[in-house]
Amino acid sequence: MILAKQLVCQKYIFKLHSSRLRKAKWRLTLPVAEARKNDEVISLADSQVLRWLDELNGITDAENRAREIKMEIRRLRKEPNSVQNRRRIKQLYADLDDVQFKPDYLCVIIDKEKDYHRACRGFSINGIQYQRLLGTNGGVKNETIVFISDRHAEEIKKRIDNGRNMDKEMVPAKLEAYKALTCSASISVSMPHGILVVSDCETEFLSDIIYLNDEADGEPVMEERIQVPVQLNESDGYGLMLPSLAKRWSDELELDYLVSGVNTRFSWEKGMVFTFDFLDFAEKVAGSYMVNDAWGNDVDIRNVELILTTSMLKLWDSYGSCEDYVQNCLANGYTFGIAKTCPKELERERTLNYQFIQSYDLSDDDIEELIRPTMNEIKDVLYADPVKTVLFLKGAGMNEDNIGRLDNDFAKALMIEPKMIDDPYVQNCIYQMIKNRINEAKVGVLKVHGNYSIVCGDPFSLCQHIFGLEVTGLLKTGEIYNGYWCKQTADKLACFRAPMTCHNNIRLVHPHRSKEAEYWYRYMTTCTLFNSWDTAAHALNGMDKDGDLVMLTDNKVLVENLKVLPALMCVQRKASKKIVSEEDFIQANIDSFGDDIGKTTNWITSMFDVQAQYAKGSREYEELDYRIKCGQLFQQNAIDKAKGIIAKPMPREWHDRHSVNLIEDTDTRRFYLKLVADKKPYFMRLIYPALMKQYNTYIKNTNKNAMREFQMTVDELLAIPTSEQTERQKDFIRYYHSRMPVSNNDCVMNRICRRFEQEFDGYLGRHNADTEFDYTIMKGDAEYSRSQYNAIMKLYENYNKRLRNYAVFANYERVDEYDTFARMLEMRNEFIQDCTKECPDRFALCNIVLDICYQRSSTKRFAWEMCGEEIIQNLLKRNDGVISYPTLDANGDIEYCGNRFSVNQYRWEESDEYSSQ
Repeated sequence: MILAKQLVCQKYIFKLHSSRLRKAKWRLTLPVAEARKNDEVISLADSQVLRWLDELNGITDAENRAREIKMEIRRLRKEPNSVQNRRRIKQLYADLDDVQFKPDYLCVIIDKEKDYHRACRGFSINGIQYQRLLGTNGGVKNETIVFISDRHAEEIKKRIDNGRNMDKEMVPAKLEAYKALTCSASISVSMPHGILVVSDCETEFLSDIIYLNDEADGEPVMEERIQVPVQLNESDGYGLMLPSLAKRWSDELELDYLVSGVNTRFSWEKGMVFTFDFLDFAEKVAGSYMVNDAWGNDVDIRNVELILTTSMLKLWDSYGSCEDYVQNCLANGYTFGIAKTCPKELERERTLNYQFIQSYDLSDDDIEELIRPTMNEIKDVLYADPVKTVLFLKGAGMNEDNIGRLDNDFAKALMIEPKMIDDPYVQNCIYQMIKNRINEAKVGVLKVHGNYSIVCGDPFSLCQHIFGLEVTGLLKTGEIYNGYWCKQTADKLACFRAPMTCHNNIRLVHPHRSKEAEYWYRYMTTCTLFNSWDTAAHALNGMDKDGDLVMLTDNKVLVENLKVLPALMCVQRKASKKIVSEEDFIQANIDSFGDDIGKTTNWITSMFDVQAQYAKGSREYEELDYRIKCGQLFQQNAIDKAKGIIAKPMPREWHDRHSVNLIEDTDTRRFYLKLVADKKPYFMRLIYPALMKQYNTYIKNTNKNAMREFQMTVDELLAIPTSEQTERQKDFIRYYHSRMPVSNNDCVMNRICRRFEQEFDGYLGRHNADTEFDYTIMKGDAEYSRSQYNAIMKLYENYNKRLRNYAVFANYERVDEYDTFARMLEMRNEFIQDCTKECPDRFALCNIVLDICYQRSSTKRFAWEMCGEEIIQNLLKRNDGVISYPTLDANGDIEYCGNRFSVNQYRWEESDEYSSQ
């Protein structure tokens, strides 16, 4: 899966805490420049609502205008330094802000429920009055709500409602989520030539299942049911498009291939549409062009280019017909949007995560075989030459076609100038990347032959349903179709989908290979098609086909140790429907604040480690097996909370020792105390920095106590045979284990973690980057003044302070990695703007930054982040434009990760394009 290529300029909006507004008595004055410095401005990709706001504000060429401004800034940065140029650049950045900043749309982080109610009564920023618009799915989990200016609120809300039947009763949280689709990031594309909405294809078959029900008082009831009828919505979340539409949209998205499928947004619509020639099906299979749509109307499919299902078009029954729906969409200015696309090709290697591994029962030999590719990858680069270092940093896919487009970073510098290996920054980066890779491996990020792909049902089944034929499909029970795996030799694959709870969520699947399938699915080369006749969707934690991803691998350890188990099926609840008012939306947001899914998943992981200390078949092992399976039910309950459904959380007695101690029955209390999953496993220290700090402090203090009392470390104390330990030593060890902040049993993930520690922790302590390096090889001949140096130095110090403060905040709040990266990128771009105003000549600026960073004990990363392109161009000029790079070569003399490589050369020309800031 890849995100649709962003063809439009980024938008910028305010994102403020409600406490900020409260302190300003809900009438805030906030210049954009000040907001940027306060980290109160965020970037936002384009969406339907933002496109509407541009239209209502008379902005028709924002993207072109932004590109023109950036090109002019780039041109001026190549000109000689002058006061006139500095003034012109300063004005251009102000013009860019006017184009990209959207004052009519903002996000508010709700610090208190009371703040939310007050904010919903309205507030103003810079004289603009705002009111609540909606809460997005991702936003409400983080207590964040979208507000919109009063001047456009009525029109935007009317367009979102899109002429729907306002008397139709709905679940408030669901309707809010459907409204929020208009705020989804998407790229506008052309309208299809004819839209058909059809009912979903539903199938029924017999299967073994495990049914979980928590409707009664007490703990959930788990019941194994043999060969019971199971219903499947085969087309849940996907539709079809003709190759002609796929070609047009691929061209509009500037893709150099015919896309297998795209994730779409339209009014009340969300889902995948896959490329399938249903006209060919009409002629060769159905023998008819006439079909019935969801409203029961006859439609000639020759007039259709896009087929949507009712599971995609959430409010289809709020319209009288498809024509009624489309006319309302056009009248309200809707455009089809693409949120993501299937890639051109699937990768050969991907990494696992701990959820995929934790339920496996693996021997030590199995673990060694599973981790071997990752272990070898790390060993290959330790103490290696620059060529293997480049392969580690850039991967094995370099060739003449893509080498010129590689990022302008230190790895590219190594391919131009071998002396760069002596740069302390380069050495530290390589060391840190190796360290990070080792730490990733410790938490289950292991290389395997495999790939992720977007899932689809069997479009042959869907077409049979559309044309009124008997539904058989081309794929049989247990089969999948995937273009990549059809070309491989494996007959069995392990299939995973996150989030996972237990081994029942892993599916053994068989690639289907036939000429018939190859013909009908010829356009669907990079997605995975599931059959219509088994419980794969149920087993994979409620998988649907609206953009979900699965990972497939033929890894021998994972396939051979996979136990085929019945799918878990949980009781289904439905929230009550009503005519939804604004107050209902607000309450639905409040009820959805917070995210319990992560907590539930962590408790399940802890249970695997507790379970590892008990023998299979024991009462303790079986009880924990039951609780782990019930974890899927409680995950579903946490998801249902956001839909306005009242559901039970996981029993506190399963993960909270204090709650267990309140149990009155002595035998039950003692038994539950043995099973309580109140500590994260040892390996998870590497995921949670605060837990790692707590663990290290505990080990340090305990070692001090052991040295003081026994004149030996804890490890030395543990090495004494139990029969030789004194009573005081035994008491100390018992206390040591009971107070340990993590659980350190022999679950498979702890064993993998300890294996990587055993292999590599010694290396990490031996790193030394004290080598001589002449940084002037990165400089050019552009000159600068002392006043410019001083001005850049002041900006640099302020920038570093902002970065440090934000890093502390992001670490403490565990801000999402993508959000952290995006915010730091914005801060970097703001700094570049400020620097350019002081020194427009980008090569002179590069020299200033290098002198600041390399003549002082400053961070060298800063120089590369600010001036990477200029450094690369300076190095190229010193080396006659030659880039030496390793490429795959069966006869090559360099061996890395099981492949052979040779070194080729690429000559950079002055006309080659470089990415601009």
